[in-house]
Amino acid sequence: MSKQRKSERPVAVKQVLEGILRPGDWQVLELRQRVRTAWEMAVPAALRAQARLVDLKRRELWVEAGSSALVQELQFLKPKILKALEKALGSGVIQEVRFKVGGGRT
Repeated sequence: MSKQRKSERPVAVKQVLEGILRPGDWQVLELRQRVRTAWEMAVPAALRAQARLVDLKRRELWVEAGSSALVQELQFLKPKILKALEKALGSGVIQEVRFKVGGGRT
């Protein structure tokens, strides 16, 4: 078995991840983090505590809520949420937010 050569300096986590992830993966992870941050700024904490982001595909953000009443509340906030996402992410990154009843926060 060959000896591993010790690095003289610490390596940045970003550099390690770039070696592991495929080129497009890094951008997807970054986008998902930006979406989460924008979501947290747009939705009141009381509602966020009962809902979770479940998917981002084809410019649609899917959100699972704990009850149908919560889905209805989020539907009323949908224009505000879309506007906040557009402001934070740029035009056209997320074109639709879809809500469904599910487990909510786990």
